[in-house]
Amino acid sequence: MDHAEPTTRLSRFTPTAQRGRGLHAAFKEPTRLTLVAAAVLLLVGSALSWVELWLPVRGWFDMSSFERANDGGIILELALLLFAIAWSERAWSSRLAVLVAAPAVIGIISVIDLRVAGETIQAYIDSLWTQGGHGYLLPGFWITVGGGTLATIGGVVRIWRARHETRWTIGIRRTTVAGIVGGVIGLVIGFASGVTLGQHITANSSTGVTGSLLILFAIGFGFAGTWLGAWAGGLIGSVTEQS
Repeated sequence: MDHAEPTTRLSRFTPTAQRGRGLHAAFKEPTRLTLVAAAVLLLVGSALSWVELWLPVRGWFDMSSFERANDGGIILELALLLFAIAWSERAWSSRLAVLVAAPAVIGIISVIDLRVAGETIQAYIDSLWTQGGHGYLLPGFWITVGGGTLATIGGVVRIWRARHETRWTIGIRRTTVAGIVGGVIGLVIGFASGVTLGQHITANSSTGVTGSLLILFAIGFGFAGTWLGAWAGGLIGSVTEQS
């Protein structure tokens, strides 16, 4: 009797499944995606010119968002802060009241600043009539307004959704007062340092460049000074509170 030789049965080759990276978590949650989109609109809008003007001698020319009151620099800083909060997993998942309310506060500040900027720009355009000139707001300004409005709406929705998971009560302790005082002192020192450094760097630059860099340095150093001052004040307050 013949015995058949055992055969080895090989399974069909299947490549190892590779786990795709997928989309960032910010694209999977509507509220978070709304705030990311708002930050992008604010960034794009602040980078564009806001006004087009015409004067008899000069002709047509654009006015940057960083000129005159430098509102574009303020919006740019706020947009970067909003994007960081919406994009960072740690910041977004935090239920610290400051971080939860920050997007709405940023949106409200942006809308108020743009409202004031729009009125100032319109008053300037009206003043050109005496010189035979005229002008109008460009789409860049309205893109920025749309970003600020979207940030406000998204920020309010975020507060509403996280209201039960966030502790909103504020206790006045020695460390809190010390942190606030230190933050204010740090803000003043940082803002003044930023302006001084900006003036040295932009000594030979044009007016538009000088204004934009000055506001960026002032706000950037102001934020840094506020954080360092609040941290130092809180540390000193905690030491004195334990003693």
